[in-house]
Amino acid sequence: MKKRSALALAAVLALAGLTISLAAQAPAQSGAQDKPADMKKLLAEIVGDYEFAVQGQTLVVQFTESEGQLYGAPVGQPAELISPVAGKALCFDITLAESGDYYVLQFVRNESGVIDKCLMTVRDMVVEGAKIIKSAAGS
Repeated sequence: MKKRSALALAAVLALAGLTISLAAQAPAQSGAQDKPADMKKLLAEIVGDYEFAVQGQTLVVQFTESEGQLYGAPVGQPAELISPVAGKALCFDITLAESGDYYVLQFVRNESGVIDKCLMTVRDMVVEGAKIIKSAAGS
């Protein structure tokens, strides 16, 4: 009788755990429905020109948003789609069509919560880019 009670208790606890797990996922799933608006807001924060210093040279990469997706390329080059990395906030990746090189882009917020940096990783090399802030007077 004690074995049956123990098995029944274990089954109830397992079901309770499953129910709690599913209940915890419900808000995340409903929040996922809001994701396109959040993504558009995030992309609006990211969009801009970033200046990277690479081997004594300066490379300016333009990030743009179109239809809720992020695109990027060095100035004067055709923009390519950059995909968000699942489970990593502010992280995107791209495999360049022309070269096949794989890049990871990690955007960084400053102390004020503003995105002002991008860490670009390719072939175990990390290059930091600073967002170019355009002044209203210069526009």
